[in-house]
This record gives sequence, C-alpha cells and structure tokens, in this order.
Amino acid sequence: MKKFVLVCLILAGCTAPEVEKESVWTVRQMQGAPAEEPGIEQGVSACYAGVHRGRLLMAGGCNFPEVPAAEGGKKRFYRGIYATDASADSLFAWKKVGELPVEAAYGVSVSTSRGIICAGGTNQNGALSAVFRISLTEKGDAAVIDTLPALPCTIDNMGGTISGHTLFVAGGNVNGVPSNTLYCLNLDKPDAGWTQLPDFPGAPRTQPVCVAQRKGAESLLFLWGGFAGAGEGRKATLSVDGLCYHPAEKRWTPVAAPVGTDSVEVSLGGGVGIACADSLVLCTGGVDKDIFLSALKREEHMKAALAEGNQAVVDSLKAVAKTYMSMSPEDYRFNDRILVYHTSDDRWEEILRYSGTARAGAALVGADGVFYNIAGELKPGIRTPEIVKITVEKR
Repeated sequence: MKKFVLVCLILAGCTAPEVEKESVWTVRQMQGAPAEEPGIEQGVSACYAGVHRGRLLMAGGCNFPEVPAAEGGKKRFYRGIYATDASADSLFAWKKVGELPVEAAYGVSVSTSRGIICAGGTNQNGALSAVFRISLTEKGDAAVIDTLPALPCTIDNMGGTISGHTLFVAGGNVNGVPSNTLYCLNLDKPDAGWTQLPDFPGAPRTQPVCVAQRKGAESLLFLWGGFAGAGEGRKATLSVDGLCYHPAEKRWTPVAAPVGTDSVEVSLGGGVGIACADSLVLCTGGVDKDIFLSALKREEHMKAALAEGNQAVVDSLKAVAKTYMSMSPEDYRFNDRILVYHTSDDRWEEILRYSGTARAGAALVGADGVFYNIAGELKPGIRTPEIVKITVEKR
C-alpha cells in the first residue's frame, strides 16, 4: 500500500471559508477490485461509477483481456454492477449486486441522493442513448434499475455533471460525430425530456472534463480538455483551454486553462474532474497534449493517404502507429498532476504529482473531502484495476 500526505497551504484571497485555511491532502492506493466477470480483474476504463447509501459502485467498462490492443486484440465490454463499503480504510471487498441493461462503457455517470444516473455510452454493437438510474436496496446487497428519458440521440465519450436537480451532458460523439453540444434534463420534471442548450464555442470535444461548481452565489458549468479526430472537412484538434457556461444567461465564457507549478498548460482530455468543497474543482489524469495530438494528426494523414491510394505513405504511417502502440506507459506522459481549480479567482493549483493517477478513462467520484480515482488505462489498450483514494481535510 502506498500513501502520500501533503500539507498544502491554500493561498489567501479567496472568499470561500474552506480555502482560507491550511489543508491536508492524502493520497492512498487502495487494494481490491471486482473479479466476478472473466477478464474484469485486469481493470477497465470508461466505467460508470458513483457513491450511494455509503457504498462505492462500479459498473460496466471495457478492456482487452486476451490479446493486447497493440496486437489487434478485441475490446470486451462488461455488464456487472459491483458495490463495496466506501468507508474502507485500505481494502475493498467488492460484491456483484446486479447487471446493467446491456454491456456498456464511455458514458456519463453522476451520483444523486436517489442513486447513480448513467447516460449514453457505447458497446460492441454501437453507441447508446439510454439513461437509467442505479440504486441499492436498503441492505445494499442488490441493485435496482430505473429508466429515465433517453437522450435525443446516441452520445458517447462526453462529459457530464449535475447541478442542483439538473443533469448536463457536453460534447462527445453525437450520432457518431464529434460535437459541441450541451443537453440537460430536469430531474424534477423528467417527463419533459431533454433540452438542447447553446453549443460551446470552438472545436468539438470528445472526452472532455465537465464539472458544475459554484462561484459565489452562482452555479456554473466548467469544461476543459477534449479532442476530436479529423473528419467532414475538419482537421484533428486537441483542446486545452477552458470554458464556462452560465445557465441563467445561457452563454459561454472562457476560463483559465489547467496549468501546473511550472506554468505549462495541461491537457485534461481523457481525464476526470469533480466538485470539491464550495468553490473548488479537483482534476486528475488526461493525455499528453503533444503526444496525443501527434497521434490524431497521424490518423488524419493516414485517411488522406488511403484516399489518395498512396500505399507507401500508408505503410510508413502504419509502422509509426505500431511503434506508438508499443511504447511503455511512461512514454505517453499521461498527466500525473493532481490539480485544483479555484472558481473564486479563476486560478489553478498543483497539489502534487502522483503516478497512480496518470491515467486516461478513469472515474472520479466521492464527496465531503473523500474521493476515489477508479481504474482507467495506463496506455492505449492497457488497463489497471487500481483505485486511488484522495482525501482533503482542514488542518
């Protein structure tokens, strides 16, 4: 078991009480992972997750359990719903408590008082529009599935968050195409269905980080990271900049891009984020902006060479792609910075650097100063079952 403790003085000047005092951040690698479906013990990425009735839940996800992706392996999607005591100190004892309606991954999941809402995603048969809520019986030994209004289209690899009683999903592949869309569902009036809100500006974003958090008395949506492959006359793009949606005014404005202590901008594409305390956003993981953009551009050049029938270029790019897939995890330089965004003054702070959160496709769930960074991939096609517990306490 690995444990790191950092005493972090949050700089003065912020109005929220929780950031005026010294805080202690603790990072602990937990033990124990789901193992009741063949292959899932190797770890998954893009699972649904949340906390309900004091239980930590994981569901779905995908991996390459037999042949690695670099060798042309087939991706497997999972259906099991697993639960464990969220208050465990260092060891999780997971139990399968039910199954999703279908195998699925790459959707959005948010925790609510009534259960964990899962929206969209994809599996071996294609993208999904289904939305449902996972709750637990009072004993916590069985999952209950309730259906909610389906998305107006299939959406996968999007960002999502909840603000009050409203669920938002942003970006992702909409009917298979990278998008700038923002949809919301009023959970108090679900029969009214989904509403499309103003698109966010700039390039489309798949796998962005989307988090709702307060700034003073206002509840806002924050969007960072994301990328989009080339297509339909559009060049490959990777976004680092941040955007903020103001629900009351239905408008988008720019916010600071993530940066570490070295002031270098960080890509959160493929990373995760969650509201922390009253005015903070905790973010981990994500791909390296330069390495991943080069891979996207290589795919773009490959499509162009195929269209032109230039086999020599195709063969050369395939060789480069094979080398790319065969690199060690460290060579991909996934983001290992645990970052906090201060909504009060549009500022980023690097808490620490920890290799255990340098992942893409992880899940980040929790509340009240206790968060779980769940599974994800260490490199393209290689997953990990590890879970990292992140806590923050006032000193």
